[in-house]
Amino acid sequence: MNELLFGLSVALIGMLVVFSGLVLLIGSIKLITLLSNWQTARQETAPSEAVQAEAEPQAEPDLMEEEGVTPEIVAALTAAIAAVWQGDTGFTVRRVRRVHNAPAWNRAGREDQVYSRM
Repeated sequence: MNELLFGLSVALIGMLVVFSGLVLLIGSIKLITLLSNWQTARQETAPSEAVQAEAEPQAEPDLMEEEGVTPEIVAALTAAIAAVWQGDTGFTVRRVRRVHNAPAWNRAGREDQVYSRM
């Protein structure tokens, strides 16, 4: 009987320690969240002059959007201008291929999302 009471008391003390630690952890996370929200709210109420200047609408419309110029066209024109500017250097592009330098978890998530739609 003595061993059973000792075992129950150890289990009770262990559960109290675990739950009190969880309560402290939850409280600290809530406190950090409140401080973060308070700081961002304070920054939003008093924006700097640089942010105010960026927030003003541009007087000049974006010509690329109006003309329908895509980034691919800009890249091709830039390459043509660079070729004319540099002249004949003997450099030839043989092929262009995509470099997969994303982390494995990133690629796996992308492939999972693509294959789930098929």
